[in-house]
Amino acid sequence: MNNLTNFIRIVLSQSKLAMEKGEIPIASVIVDPINERIIARSFNREIASNDPTAHAEILCIRKACKKLNQKRLDGLIMISYLEPCHMCKEVIKSSRLSEVYYLFKNENPSRKTISKVKYKLIKNNEENLIKKFFKNKRIKY
Repeated sequence: MNNLTNFIRIVLSQSKLAMEKGEIPIASVIVDPINERIIARSFNREIASNDPTAHAEILCIRKACKKLNQKRLDGLIMISYLEPCHMCKEVIKSSRLSEVYYLFKNENPSRKTISKVKYKLIKNNEENLIKKFFKNKRIKY
């Protein structure tokens, strides 16, 4: 990709804009590498929106999906200021982005300051709607 330097400049300027607005200075862009066109850009908005999921990567994915009117971003790439956290990595995988470039390594990927959440399965006799949903999808095709 020839314009990687230009996309990095956009990520840097968006990160500075986030910092000016009192947000954690992280930004991302999603690019179509074939025509080198920016599909979406965003920066962190956790503080302003009181939303712990308002990371730059997730907001950027949401914008790209809305703009392209699809839930998958096959073939597109993301350029991010910081190596994505675990939450963002899972969303990136779900969106099917092809590659992610980042400028700085995430030095605190395990988020040591956050306590561990306990997950417990509740035994029940309800029908599993997820299984039913996908079984019906397979039958139709």
